[in-house]
Amino acid sequence: MEGNTLDYIKKERDKELLRKRAEKLALQVSDLDSAECKSENDRDYVFFRLGPEVFCLETSIVKEVLIPDDIVAVPCTPDFHLGVISVRGHLWAVVDLCKFLGMRNGLEAEHPGVVLISSGDAEFCLAVDEIIGVNRILNTDIKSLPSGDDRISEYCLGITGDRRIVLDGSAFLHDESLIVNEFVGSIS
Repeated sequence: MEGNTLDYIKKERDKELLRKRAEKLALQVSDLDSAECKSENDRDYVFFRLGPEVFCLETSIVKEVLIPDDIVAVPCTPDFHLGVISVRGHLWAVVDLCKFLGMRNGLEAEHPGVVLISSGDAEFCLAVDEIIGVNRILNTDIKSLPSGDDRISEYCLGITGDRRIVLDGSAFLHDESLIVNEFVGSIS
């Protein structure tokens, strides 16, 4: 009978231990739920460098980032069009983001990285000096910039506390000045 009593006490302790563990795990799950609610207020961005400045674009419009082997120049295009690249048999126009934004003479990198952006039927690459990576930014951390006379302000959603400029990828994709639709000579 004494053995049964000890077994009973041991089982009760085990039940109490399991109950405490279950409560602790339940608290951890509810903490994760509140973290998921917070994640609705933040988004992932691809970060890249143009000269000394760090910029980013939301990942929802970024198809891919890469460092192309070769960018083939296309004649009779504006100076901010570097040319085209082939990615798995698909041709992508490449825009020198520095020249397009009027930041300086062009990219510093000898082998620039490209950020392939796409939305609907508009798609092209933005050439950048360096691709840094992907990070998450809270929407509340993005502060708006005062409007300016420079071209960057047309494409800027804001700036983060650590001075990273958040660009509006949709503004690039819907900008008709990036579309080259010219014919040179006659077609016979």
